[in-house]
Amino acid sequence: MFTETVEGVDEGLSRLLDAARSGELPVARLKDLIAASRSWEAKVAALQTDSARLIAARERHGDGGASVLRDRAGKSKFQARRSLGAAEVLDEMPGLRSAVDAGEVPLANAERLADAARRTAPEAVDSASDLLAMAKELPPDRFAREAGAWTQRHQIDHGHEDYLQKRRRRYLKTWKQQDGMVRLDGLLDPETGTRICSRLQGTAEELRRQDQQSARTGDASADGAPGSDDSNADGSSRFGADPAVGAGSAVGDSPDRGEGRRSWDQLQADALDLLTSGTAEPKSRDGSGGRPKAEVIVVADIGVLTGDDPSGRCEIPGAGPVPPAVLQRIACDAHLTGILFADGKPLHHGARVRTATKDQWRALIARDGGCIGCGAEPSRCQAHHVVPFAQSRRTDIDNLVLVCWRCHHNIHDHHWRVTHCRGKPALEPPDPLAPPNPAGGQHPHDARDARATRRPAPAPTDCAPNRQAPPRQRAPALFAT
Repeated sequence: MFTETVEGVDEGLSRLLDAARSGELPVARLKDLIAASRSWEAKVAALQTDSARLIAARERHGDGGASVLRDRAGKSKFQARRSLGAAEVLDEMPGLRSAVDAGEVPLANAERLADAARRTAPEAVDSASDLLAMAKELPPDRFAREAGAWTQRHQIDHGHEDYLQKRRRRYLKTWKQQDGMVRLDGLLDPETGTRICSRLQGTAEELRRQDQQSARTGDASADGAPGSDDSNADGSSRFGADPAVGAGSAVGDSPDRGEGRRSWDQLQADALDLLTSGTAEPKSRDGSGGRPKAEVIVVADIGVLTGDDPSGRCEIPGAGPVPPAVLQRIACDAHLTGILFADGKPLHHGARVRTATKDQWRALIARDGGCIGCGAEPSRCQAHHVVPFAQSRRTDIDNLVLVCWRCHHNIHDHHWRVTHCRGKPALEPPDPLAPPNPAGGQHPHDARDARATRRPAPAPTDCAPNRQAPPRQRAPALFAT
C-alpha cells in the first residue's frame, strides 16, 4: 500500500509536468496548477520534516533529524535546522499546525510565524487570526515585514533586546584575493546600514546621472540601474538624503571613462571610494560644501515617541521594525515631518506638478514601505502615477505608488496593473481579457486607467474577504535624520 501510494504520487506529478511542458494546457488550468502546487509544496515540507524527526528519535541521531534532511531531502544544514526548529514550535500551536498541514500556509511564512512565537509566545501567535490570515494570503517577502512589525508590537521590551543583538553582530572584514582584488564582507544593524546605504546610493545615483549627461544617452534602467525620470520636484535625488554634485566636482572625475558606461554595482563601488577618500568634498545644489548628509526615515506612531503607546508602529522602511529607544535617540537630532493618516492612508496632497515632491516621497515610504510589487527597498523605487499624469493632471498621494525600476517597466511595457490587497496597493499581472492596443498608440494599461477614473477597480479575488487593512497607526510621524 505504501509503495503503491508513493509510486502513484510520483506518476501523477510526472503526468502533470508533461502536460504543463506540452504547451497544450490553457492559461486558466496552468494558474490552477500553480495554486495547487503551493499546497503540495507545504505538505511535502511537513512530510519531510516530521519523517526526519521520527527517524532521528528512533535511531538516536542526536541532531533532531538535520542530517536526514540534508542527505535524503537535499537541504542545506542551515535550512534543515530552520525547518526542524519551526516544526518544534508548531507543535505548540495546533491552529497553525493544521493550516500548515492543509497546505494553506507556505513553509517560508510558517517559519516566520515560528520566529514570532519564539520572540513572543506560541499561544499569542496561534490566536492571532489577523496574522494567520496574512500568512495565508501574502507572499513571503511582504509577510516578513508584517510579521516583523507584529512581533515587535507584542514583545515585552518592544524589540529592544533583539535590536541590541543585531547591533552586537555588526562587523566589517576586508581582505585581498590572490588576483589582487580586494573583497569586503560585513553585517550592519538596521539603523547604521540604512544610513550608510543612503549615502552610498545617493552618491552613486549622482554618478549615474553624470554618466548619462556625458554619454548623452537615454534611460539608464536598461542597464539595471533605477530609471532616470524620477527625481524629486525640488531636483534632489531620492536615492539618499540630498546628495547633489556639481558637474565639475570630484564625483565626476571617474578613472573609468575609457571602459564604457558603468553598471549600478560599479557606480556604488566608485561612490564608496569617493565617500571614504577624505579629499572629495561634493557640493550640494545650493553651492555649499561638505559631504551629503544621510537620511534615515523612521515611521512611527506619535504615542511611541511620547511613551503613551510603546507598542505602536515604529520602523525604518526597507529595514524593518526598530525599538522605541532607537526612535527616541534619533529624534534628538532629526527633522520632524507630520503626516495625517486615516485608515492607514496618508491624507497629504501636494501641488499639481509632474514629479513627486520630497514630502510626498516620504509619505509614500510611510504608506508603502517599498516596492508594492516585489518589496524592493525604497532607495531603489520610483513614484508611479496610477492614472497617467497626462489624463489626471494629478500628482497626489492617492494617485501615486512606490515601484522599483523593474516593476515600473512591467507596468508600462507589460501592462501590469495596480490593485489593492488588504487595503494596500499591490501589482497584478496583465488582464488577459484586456482589449487590444487601440488606434492612436494608446497603451492598454492607459485605457484601463482611464476606466478606473470612472469606477474603482475591484480588489483581487484572493483578497476579497479581507479588504479592510489591519489596524494601523492613529497619527504617525516621519523622523528624517
